[in-house]
Amino acid sequence: MEFADGFFSEEKPQIGDGIRSYGWLLSQIDCLFCSDTFKSKQALYHILGYYEQADPDLRFELDSFLQSDWARLSALARWNLFPDFDRVVDSQECLQSEQEHPDVASCCAYESPEAFQFLIRQGIIRPCYYNSFGHSLFLLAFQENAIETIKYMISTMSPIHLLAPASVAETWDGRPILQLAATNAVVFCICWEKVDQMQQELEEILQEDEIRSICRFASIGLASRLNQRGINLAGVVKKDSSLWVEMICYHLEPTSLFDWLWINNCLPPQDFLLFHPDPDSALDWLLANNFPFPYAGHGQEFLREFAIHCGRIDAAHWLSFDRVAA
Repeated sequence: MEFADGFFSEEKPQIGDGIRSYGWLLSQIDCLFCSDTFKSKQALYHILGYYEQADPDLRFELDSFLQSDWARLSALARWNLFPDFDRVVDSQECLQSEQEHPDVASCCAYESPEAFQFLIRQGIIRPCYYNSFGHSLFLLAFQENAIETIKYMISTMSPIHLLAPASVAETWDGRPILQLAATNAVVFCICWEKVDQMQQELEEILQEDEIRSICRFASIGLASRLNQRGINLAGVVKKDSSLWVEMICYHLEPTSLFDWLWINNCLPPQDFLLFHPDPDSALDWLLANNFPFPYAGHGQEFLREFAIHCGRIDAAHWLSFDRVAA
């Protein structure tokens, strides 16, 4: 393997007692970029173990080789990968059925996050690639909830990549990566920071299902920025009052988002106090915001009666008939 041989020093590297010699390393590199998935995967695991034991000088030489264009192009060709969305669309007739044996990149994503991350960080595979089934590598990492790997992948992806479909496989619904990310607070916020830099219109990118998910974790800052880009969380919440329940159940600090919704003329539903797990604090929030009167099911008289029910005589007095009449 002449190309790999040229990357290493004349003093042939070996580890420990010499059982894993320079010749052994070249044989593993040869297997790594073969079309046999099993052999390639085993070679990858061996090289990863070798890499972890190598001294700094040898690691530098291994990095130089593994990060070369030759290694990356060899992986693309031998592992049946596609470099981007356009290429995989043009080659849909070449895609494998998921009933067939997966390629090396897919195997690693499913079986060995450490090996998958190694391939990504070395640049042997790139985050914008699609596998032999038509799935993006991002989708594979997302399905495995490999958050640290995903963070690194997003850091090297362009906003255009994040707006491309996560998969072109017939079994997938064609959602862009950004839509997919909306189901995970950490991943979505990182993706949004990149996409928000784009000048193009974004209001059509996120649909109501994604916005429902975002309401479970959105901060005031994120909600405001989305609103500035034409994505109105308050508008969706107005259409579906059950989202207030979801925010209460899932949002880490729902009151902050409640405040933002209130400012944007989105009022809680009639049974807000009834389904809130802490109705006493919910009542305080309504009182602090001078809840409007009249409001169907939530007028001041309703609040006064509810305050009495909670044993809150002070709140009931504050909501007296004299005050309402005034």
